[in-house]
Amino acid sequence: MRSCGLHINESGDPRFDSLTIEHNGILAVPAYQSMIWDNLLAWFAGLGDEGDELCLSGSLLRLPAEVLSKYGLASGQSAVPSFSVDLACLEQTGGEVDPVLSANSRQQLRRAFRHFERFGPLSLEEAATVGEALTWFDEMKTLHCASWERRRRSHSFTGRFFEPFHRLLIERTFDEGGIQLLKACAGDRAIGYLYNFRLGNRIYAYQSGFDDADRRERPGVVTHALSIRHAFMSGAQVYDFMAGRNRVKESFATRCEPMLWQVVQQPRLAFRLEDLARRLKYRLAPGRRNDTARENRAS
Repeated sequence: MRSCGLHINESGDPRFDSLTIEHNGILAVPAYQSMIWDNLLAWFAGLGDEGDELCLSGSLLRLPAEVLSKYGLASGQSAVPSFSVDLACLEQTGGEVDPVLSANSRQQLRRAFRHFERFGPLSLEEAATVGEALTWFDEMKTLHCASWERRRRSHSFTGRFFEPFHRLLIERTFDEGGIQLLKACAGDRAIGYLYNFRLGNRIYAYQSGFDDADRRERPGVVTHALSIRHAFMSGAQVYDFMAGRNRVKESFATRCEPMLWQVVQQPRLAFRLEDLARRLKYRLAPGRRNDTARENRAS
């Protein structure tokens, strides 16, 4: 259905929202959060024909059902698992990830470490300057694109807006300490790059590129293990893999929360008919239900 949508911290244009916002919300003192959301939903309910839908993408906050009901608003949502590591669990090992892994995952990680150590000692470096960060961003892009294209899947750099935005973000904010470009090496061989954000004591693993042309190798596992140890040593408390499911995230994570994409709708007959049609479609063809459209961003 065509509708007039309002978006919180997004443009509503897929060309620009390819950045894929997560941990979305309203910047406010925690004590005022519930009052602010109540007032926002009341304002939206009073818009009439000026706004059909209010979209809150990528948020751990579940919009309060009682407030939606109070204002006669309908809502729908899709959930994507969001994985993270509580770094306090690694205190006894000094940041080594062994305590959070299953016996099988621990064995596979050690095997991956031994494999890459044949090329030389494993190391992890953090970019020290803006210039170095931009160079590593380019090298990450090369590996990222090659990996996704080998699997015949679209990737984050497909859109024109994604790369210029992040290059400008690095140029403007790297010196403030909120951005990490990490490079994992086995001897002289670069096996992986990570583009992370840091806010307070939390590291957000946003983007990656791995030298994974040989499917027998597991550079992603090794790179993230080194990065988790690096985060622990730097005093971080949480290593956030963010939304999307893959084997690496599930192996390392100590916590899984639903990241929600929510849409609030005015009580329109057209929306009720659309919802009815969608329910009938899923009942007739449940196997076609799309679990998530967000896994493309972080692998």
